[in-house]
Amino acid sequence: MMMGLDIGSGTIRCVIGSIGRDDQFMVDSICERPSGGVLHGSIINIEQAVRSINSVINEAQLLAGTEIEDVVIGVGGESIQGTHSQGVVGISDPEQEIKKEDVIRSMEVAKAFELPPDREVIHLLVQDFKIDGRSGIKDPIDMIGRRLETKVLVVTASSILCQTHRKCVQRLGLNVFRTTLQCLADADVTLSAEEKEIGTILINIGAGTTDMICYSSGTPIYTGGVNLGGNSVTDDIAQILSKPRTIAEQLKIESGHSFVPSVSSEDIITIPSVGGLPAIQLPKKELAKIIEARMAEIFSRLQNELLKAPNLGNMGGGVVLVGGGALLSGVTDLASEIFRVPCRVGFPEALGGLDRNYINPQYTTVLGLLKSNAKKQVDSSSPQKKKKSSKKGNVISKFFKNLF
Repeated sequence: MMMGLDIGSGTIRCVIGSIGRDDQFMVDSICERPSGGVLHGSIINIEQAVRSINSVINEAQLLAGTEIEDVVIGVGGESIQGTHSQGVVGISDPEQEIKKEDVIRSMEVAKAFELPPDREVIHLLVQDFKIDGRSGIKDPIDMIGRRLETKVLVVTASSILCQTHRKCVQRLGLNVFRTTLQCLADADVTLSAEEKEIGTILINIGAGTTDMICYSSGTPIYTGGVNLGGNSVTDDIAQILSKPRTIAEQLKIESGHSFVPSVSSEDIITIPSVGGLPAIQLPKKELAKIIEARMAEIFSRLQNELLKAPNLGNMGGGVVLVGGGALLSGVTDLASEIFRVPCRVGFPEALGGLDRNYINPQYTTVLGLLKSNAKKQVDSSSPQKKKKSSKKGNVISKFFKNLF
């Protein structure tokens, strides 16, 4: 049994799953509660956050009929940074045959750069291998060469953010088994191998943060985020229309649109009465202008950062949007216009035991956290799989998932 925990700014979600004898993964329970003490993906009030986390975990364990000790958590937002690095080592084997140990050494060299004291490495993602200058090698083990070069994307996060998340979980008597990049988890249950190969941008629009990961040639080449999300849109509506946040959130969900050209000038919406004041009529296009401005800012900031990524190439898979913000009307049209590629809403794959109601963009992160950990457990626990993982074509994909 294992647990995935998504500590979001608007909602905290928890999922418990198990792996059967035939290595089939099953979802046993999934629960959610409004989050407390979380702002822009960071915990700002530990007591409130602990209460919210405890509530959702207790319910998930009750529904699953079990107690879990180890938890996989996700992190995201502006604190995430991806740094390109490479490690070069000589092959010491007399026959110049590259071993797993050589790959490990090269990766250790790749991450051996000085990190600021307030940051920690959460992932080391292999992008490419070179043997004696020959690039494009996916699996170097058992190949012949004198010099191995490993290119990686080193993903780091704020140490304070990670430590605070862990502290909240540990105060409940649980152990944080792994800290995972949220958008990496999203990709695990949303993108196909083909989409990762041809180049795809995945964006998770959450309540307090918007995270992005970009794939090319099957590997991540960029990751980052901004501390803006659906709550920022709600705040804009509330401030500009001088209405409470509850009314603003209702307007956003029921009548909001993020692409002004798609809204008719004749469409009128009704803003409910507040404090004894009468309800008022407002052109839907005016509400759309408020929403579009903030969503365009989010996408533009992400696009500007993405342009700095090396070897970006063509994004044949376009943009895939997940998270609660992906359900906002017109958001795919706006993203397509800004990124200049096709855009679609992404849905998590139908895992075993998962109710159809949860095949929804809002649940990609928590389901991805669980699935990615389940894959690691299957690959590391099965003797048959261990034996296979020493052979060409399987080693790198399984070994490095287990290690990092």
